[in-house]
Amino acid sequence: MTTDSTRPEQAVRALSHAQQHRRRASHLYGLVITGSVLAAAPEAFGLARLAVALVGTLLVYWAAETYAHWVALRSLLGRPLHGHERTEVVQDGLPLVAACLVPVVVLLVEAAIGVETSRGVEIALVINVALLGFVGWNMAGGGGITGWRRFLASVLTAFLGLAMVALKLSLHH
Repeated sequence: MTTDSTRPEQAVRALSHAQQHRRRASHLYGLVITGSVLAAAPEAFGLARLAVALVGTLLVYWAAETYAHWVALRSLLGRPLHGHERTEVVQDGLPLVAACLVPVVVLLVEAAIGVETSRGVEIALVINVALLGFVGWNMAGGGGITGWRRFLASVLTAFLGLAMVALKLSLHH
């Protein structure tokens, strides 16, 4: 039997799991959005401009998702959020934006050394697919999945990135 004093502790544990869940999901989702932006980018855009557009896009997604979580949490709690709750909601979605950092650095380095835009985007997409596979591998392992099932989870996650490559090919060829 639970007492009233244990219920807040259980609620805090449940909220902590929800926050960890959102942070992990946000990183994966950020890589999928990154792939979408890379796939849809016009070739005349330029690599540096694409890097800025990529960060901007993910910031908009982060703001929209953060607002949705803010409103939902406030609704569930039936009160305005306390300062620490507001901070947590804002920070929990930041992995969505952080997910694009490696592809953005790749785009900026490519721009600095004069890589052709279409080739640079292709390279960034390949790196994004690899990152998705790596994240899938890590998340599967963190979830206790081992062996061929972990490999399959990694491959399935990478297929999200390959879907973006297929999207790019269908849009630009």
